[in-house]
Amino acid sequence: MFVKEWSEKLTNHAKQQFMNSSFWIDAASHGLSWEEAVIDMPTVKAAVNRMDKASTAVLRAFYSCFGAGPVHEERLFSSGALRTDLSGAEFRYGLIQLQNAGILFALRKGWGERLYALPSDCFMIWHHILFPIDAEPSAINSGYGHWEQKQEESPNVLLGRQLLAAWAELGRSGLGLTTKGTLPKKTAAKVAQAIGLADSDLLQAGWQAEPEDPYAPVLSFVLKLSFQLGVLTCADGRLKWEEDALAAWMNQSEASREAHLLRWCLDELLTKARNAAALLIRLAPGVWYSELELERQLNRIGMETDEWGAQSNWASWLNLLRALGWIELAHTDSEKLLRWTIRPQDLLEKQQGKTSFEPILLEPNGDIIVLPGCHYSIRWELELIAERKSEDHISIWKLTRQSIGRALEYGRTISTIMTFLHMASGDAPLSPLLESSLADWGKQGAGQEALLVERFHSYPPMPLTAQSASEIVLKSPLQTLEHYELMNHEDFTIERFLPELDRVPLSWIQQLRSYHHSTRLEILEKALSWQTPVQLSIDESVVAFVPAKLERLEGGWTVTGILREDHSYREVCLTPEMWQGMKLVVPGASGFV
Repeated sequence: MFVKEWSEKLTNHAKQQFMNSSFWIDAASHGLSWEEAVIDMPTVKAAVNRMDKASTAVLRAFYSCFGAGPVHEERLFSSGALRTDLSGAEFRYGLIQLQNAGILFALRKGWGERLYALPSDCFMIWHHILFPIDAEPSAINSGYGHWEQKQEESPNVLLGRQLLAAWAELGRSGLGLTTKGTLPKKTAAKVAQAIGLADSDLLQAGWQAEPEDPYAPVLSFVLKLSFQLGVLTCADGRLKWEEDALAAWMNQSEASREAHLLRWCLDELLTKARNAAALLIRLAPGVWYSELELERQLNRIGMETDEWGAQSNWASWLNLLRALGWIELAHTDSEKLLRWTIRPQDLLEKQQGKTSFEPILLEPNGDIIVLPGCHYSIRWELELIAERKSEDHISIWKLTRQSIGRALEYGRTISTIMTFLHMASGDAPLSPLLESSLADWGKQGAGQEALLVERFHSYPPMPLTAQSASEIVLKSPLQTLEHYELMNHEDFTIERFLPELDRVPLSWIQQLRSYHHSTRLEILEKALSWQTPVQLSIDESVVAFVPAKLERLEGGWTVTGILREDHSYREVCLTPEMWQGMKLVVPGASGFV
């Protein structure tokens, strides 16, 4: 789920309590809310800098092993803890600190299983801070060789434009549903054909439709995304455009639209490759990079390489990004290359949603040249009144007798079409030849009035500016948490997981001192039961020791565990006379973590 969806589950009191965490001192000083703080790059960086060792280690392990989650508690502690050098209690302490700051969340279903997760739209932002790299992956220099002659299939048009084409086909074909509540087969086939994606692109990348989904993968993908964008709803046995949401979507800049879509698709389709995707997001747009170099970078930041090493999977994910219009692929005799066609860093930045507006160019013969900055509301109307001849960086459309006849059937008139063309071309006058052609084509019959009204609502005209202050609210595609209860973070204290803490002598946890061998054994038994370290004074040095096993011998005992000293860790077996002083560590309350 995204931050906004988590926010709806939280009380205002809980969100205010999150901001009391020491991690958010900088955010609070700038008056940021929790929702703003967790997705603001400078604030996130300041929060990570304020984290203790345990919290940072737990968060890095969570990201590395589970992405944004969700993950069952048992697996988190069995697999995630192995990625750190923390004891069980230290891992628990770090987890609690993150929960109390609203960075990780615990959920449960009834009294049963407990899951942990984080807002999925935070992932790319936090990943950038948690896993810094010394230098960005090296770009291929201009003298690399003859690879340009071996460039692979060029990318599709951007997903935003593919969606627009699919929506236009849906509007032209009609929004009615069958008695089974599905689109008619003819309509479904037309909408699926209008988008550049193929079913195989989605299936090979791991797309999984909802149970009993009646549609092919591409159509299922388009409808799911449309519903979660809020531009389509279903009521009274038919689909319905939410015109305010549709207008607001079209009024976004293309960069903002693609950033929204990239975030959604990463959440929906690339959950198993989040770490690799997070590295890709850091790459400069329009620059060729070697896949081999990207793999090296993953290794440098300690990422799991399985997701990259599964070549068939990785090739499928890259092919999907190409099919969505976001990357280009190429290869040489020795390696594969890729580059972004969009600016992926827009995903990490606040989008202003400003729209550039480049007017269309009208030719007397009815040809229309559409420049990259053309407003999407204009593209939407062109899908109805003209025929699209080519779709590329610059697109070509053509007004024809048939296309004008179709527009008339959807409630347009020659007068409104001329007004639209005049406005869309930047108030350029229409040529006499084109005006004459339009007047001639307008003599076609317009059909019955009732049908015109229905079709007008099926394909409504869109304003050049959003008529409401509606923001784009893109819902997370992952619904796996909707039936889980968010646990009260105020219940999370380390003391809950350290039974009989109040019965432990204060001297054990307050000071480093020498004890009789029998007391040393008691302290270690308590450390084992709590899964917490002890501090040991050995030869004038103080080190941390995480006991794992006590073994009683005839006339004595030994303890085996991990000795942590100066960033090195080794398994040792100690006898009680091998250290001078000791102290029981309560994470966050005594000693170091």
